[in-house]
Amino acid sequence: MIFSAIFTLLFTLPLAFAWTHHHVEVGPNSQLVYDPEYITADIGDKVTFRFHQKNHTVTQSSFQTPCTQIFDGFNSGFNPVGPDVYDNFPTVTLTVLVDTPLWFHCEQTGHCPQGMVFAINPPASGNTFDKFKAAALATAAPTGGSHARAEMARRFPRASLAPKDLAQ
Repeated sequence: MIFSAIFTLLFTLPLAFAWTHHHVEVGPNSQLVYDPEYITADIGDKVTFRFHQKNHTVTQSSFQTPCTQIFDGFNSGFNPVGPDVYDNFPTVTLTVLVDTPLWFHCEQTGHCPQGMVFAINPPASGNTFDKFKAAALATAAPTGGSHARAEMARRFPRASLAPKDLAQ
């Protein structure tokens, strides 16, 4: 009887501390998306990002600046995948170390401003995933302008003025 109880305890205890392994597709079907766009994860869970055709990253950002990498944040680096590759996609795995929201974007030029963002544990109210994505979309350059020019104007408002405007 005691042996049975010890045996049961030894084999069921590890299950209580098991982590979940989440899978996220990066750029599937040549779309500028993460699929799914967000997940709910516990501390210790693993998130494996599988990179599809084109050249994408998973780069940690913040809710306030969705298309800007944060210092010392997670960054998968670029993972180029040719158009003729249909299997054995490269992967990068992240271990979730906090239970607070984590925000990510793709560093490839123009991808984040087109809404290529991802989150772990986004709240249901307040700073939601939908607001994060809307903020990323708002970083897009105005029609006829370049993303670089819009980013420069956001960071250095006076630098975006023409020389004649600076005199005013």
